Amino acid sequence: MTTQKILGSVSAYRESAVVALLMLVVTIVYEVAMSLVIADFAGNYYEFFGTWCVLNAVWLVRTQNIQTWAWGIVGVILLGVFFGQIGLPGQQWLQWAFFVPVQVWSWYYWATAGAKHKADELPVTMLSGTDRAIWLGVVGLGTILVVYFIDTFVPGSNYPWLDGLVVVASMTAQYLMGRKKVESWLLWLGPVNVVSIILFSLSGAYVLTALYVAFLIHAAFGVSSWRKAALAG
Repeated sequence: MTTQKILGSVSAYRESAVVALLMLVVTIVYEVAMSLVIADFAGNYYEFFGTWCVLNAVWLVRTQNIQTWAWGIVGVILLGVFFGQIGLPGQQWLQWAFFVPVQVWSWYYWATAGAKHKADELPVTMLSGTDRAIWLGVVGLGTILVVYFIDTFVPGSNYPWLDGLVVVASMTAQYLMGRKKVESWLLWLGPVNVVSIILFSLSGAYVLTALYVAFLIHAAFGVSSWRKAALAG
């Protein structure tokens, strides 16, 4: 496996650098705006840098830039620390126990699976109707199990049903994104982003709330972009 397969072409580096600078400016501007608008706003380094890294990752995954996974891994490690600090254990477990290893796998899969499809890179595809029904069932059952786990081992945690739904829907969306399935964006668009906006605003995580509003808008473009790619392929 070549370095270019793992890290991308020169154009991938160029796009990653430009996006990183743009997202850093966006994150700084938002932090400053929150400090002026909210009297008791307290900045958090883990939230700030985690948000910046994840913003980069989300932009780059839409354009199918393989460097999305490097940014994503760093981002979820940082956000895991932050979620532990604000009393959302389900989110912390999600970042460390699932997102880190799955993003490592996704990085490898994107770099190597294209050969199996006789292409330079892994193509975007869509699930069958049966597979869609199965994955929706997985999200529903998984949410019940995660809520039971949270209530059993972390009694008194904040908003366990919202936390649990975001955990399971995010896990499913991340796995499907690693396989370049269009439906991954539909999960990010609905149960993940919408519920996360509610969850984080209730928890006082205002930077993350704004992040997920941006993710919601971005996911709509992601659905459109990947659907066109799937139909063209």
